[in-house]
Amino acid sequence: MTKQNMPVKAKIPPLAFQDYPVDIQLRIYQKGTRYEADLFAQEMGQPQRVPIEMTPHDLLALNKQLQEEIQAVASDIDEGEPVALEPGTRVRQLAEAGNYAFKKVFGHHDAMAVIQTLLNLSARVSIQVTSQDFFLPWELLYPSSLDELVAYDNFWGMNHVISRLIVQEARPGAFVSPIIPVASRPRLGLLTYGGLPSVMEKEIPFFEKLDGDGKLALFKLRSLDPEKKQEELKEFKGFWGNALNLAHFACHAFYEDEAPDLSFVLLSDEFPISLRDMEVYGITIDGHPLIIINACETGNLNPLYTSHFAAAFLRYGARGVVATECAVPDAFAAHFVEQLYAHLLGGEPLGESLLATRRHFGETYHNPTGLLYSMYGPPSIRLMQTGEQNE
Repeated sequence: MTKQNMPVKAKIPPLAFQDYPVDIQLRIYQKGTRYEADLFAQEMGQPQRVPIEMTPHDLLALNKQLQEEIQAVASDIDEGEPVALEPGTRVRQLAEAGNYAFKKVFGHHDAMAVIQTLLNLSARVSIQVTSQDFFLPWELLYPSSLDELVAYDNFWGMNHVISRLIVQEARPGAFVSPIIPVASRPRLGLLTYGGLPSVMEKEIPFFEKLDGDGKLALFKLRSLDPEKKQEELKEFKGFWGNALNLAHFACHAFYEDEAPDLSFVLLSDEFPISLRDMEVYGITIDGHPLIIINACETGNLNPLYTSHFAAAFLRYGARGVVATECAVPDAFAAHFVEQLYAHLLGGEPLGESLLATRRHFGETYHNPTGLLYSMYGPPSIRLMQTGEQNE
């Protein structure tokens, strides 16, 4: 990616931001074999409870459909550089899938009436979804009529700031401020898998350059030896004691359907670290960093699975998590990261940073793959300079 394509951002600003507002709250509960939701906006006064006429089996099937559609689009544009792609058959199919998902979730006339009223409050709104077990790639929802010209802006994730809260027991980062205080420069922990070409050729050099330019302080997890599991898991545990502001995974991630706790991220030279490993070795995350899981070329992920990884890191102390909902070509993932960090290191809120990055690829390259990046945590998470000069 050329320097001309990189956004120019100012130095991280001092502590002076207002909290980022959430316009629409969507809280989803399971009731018997189906779901219902509380929809709320400040203008409503009281939450409106509406039914969601779906079972857990329906939710799983819908996620699989959406996963297949977005991965079909992503596979068409898996290039070393993002290229212009005129909206065509694949994108229309994606819009059809997103429209179907919108109607499945809000198909009941009460739910449709309330959500349409809320969406009409503004051209761009911030939507927060709270649930324990109802997860979708909300960014792919397409509420507009398909009788009109398909437009990228009509996908929720190209037009709105969408965040997720996972209902879980008390966790260390639950009541932490969305502000990430930075003494001199952000401390970023980098965890990588060596089998992805773009990770080695693009992502690692990108972060090393930011470190060399004084934009951040880089802490790289050293290569882990799969023949020394116990010793290396202690190294992994110790890595989280660096009081990081940001942590970035550039790796594979795999979900095990029959045993979710055996789901794992693959690091270094084929070193798997499972959710069970993290529990057994008592992982705790100092500093409440924002964690970004850039999981590439991973075919068995979908939002129901991604939420397990996000929930684990939130439980161990993360302030928030950004994760990919299903397979992302590693070349695109590397380019997406460059744009996203330009916004984050400029002090922009996480929600706006993700939205701006998705829109960059949608508007510049007609590439909707950025819709696969989801946010768990408040959209107001951001880096803030404290004025102190210690590292």
